[in-house]
Amino acid sequence: MTTDYGKLTWEQVRDIDKDRVVILNVSATEDHGPHMPLDTDTVLGMAVANGVAAAAPDEVLVMPPVPYGFNEHHKDFPGVIWIQPETLIAFVTDVTKSLAHHGFRRILLLNSHGSNHPVLDLAARKTVIETGIICVSASYWNLCADRINEVRKSDIGGIAHAGEFEAAMYLHLHPEHVHLEKAANQNLHDPDSRFFNLDLARGGGKAMLMRWWSSVSADGTMGDPTVADAETGRKFLQAAIEETTALVREIRALPMLDRQDHH
Repeated sequence: MTTDYGKLTWEQVRDIDKDRVVILNVSATEDHGPHMPLDTDTVLGMAVANGVAAAAPDEVLVMPPVPYGFNEHHKDFPGVIWIQPETLIAFVTDVTKSLAHHGFRRILLLNSHGSNHPVLDLAARKTVIETGIICVSASYWNLCADRINEVRKSDIGGIAHAGEFEAAMYLHLHPEHVHLEKAANQNLHDPDSRFFNLDLARGGGKAMLMRWWSSVSADGTMGDPTVADAETGRKFLQAAIEETTALVREIRALPMLDRQDHH
């Protein structure tokens, strides 16, 4: 049976194992420097989700992606489509509640855009409160950060937005859409900062400040895409798929717990 939720019939949905983990990728449509397309987050997030489906075809279903996210701070760059966080929380929660209505008990909100992280965390929590099912949110780079650091070529600060990590994976998947000749090193990491770490694979920041993107990035890039190559991208993607598959298997093993109202 297909793992593509949209290709199922209603009878297949009725009869399928409801403990499969349903993966919903939520991404963004936005600037990724002059060297990468607007659809970067969706392409990479779906590559991870579909990779998990190939590795564990009897354990997951993959939903059509949500290609828009919370990114109004990027709108000074042409092409950005932004969704207000309240709208996105409501939309994603409507999707998860629909899945719960059909009997699905385990959902993974797989994030592939940084500023969606708090939004999807809240959507997952609301889903649990309103339906009683298991709903987990995770940004895929957080799942494989240690493995990213084993193979990366860039210095700390080189993996943030449209830097080595994303450029390398897109090069591996669709090299015709990546133009490294237009890329520049935009590593803005401040080694003297104790709290504002701009590198996604080094834990991110202990404190969060998200400025207008055009005030901190001249071309929409943050990081160093100039060292990206397709083979490193293959290793990045493999790590993301393997670690996300491991998460899926943990989600499948989680017990369903009954709440206890102590009033």
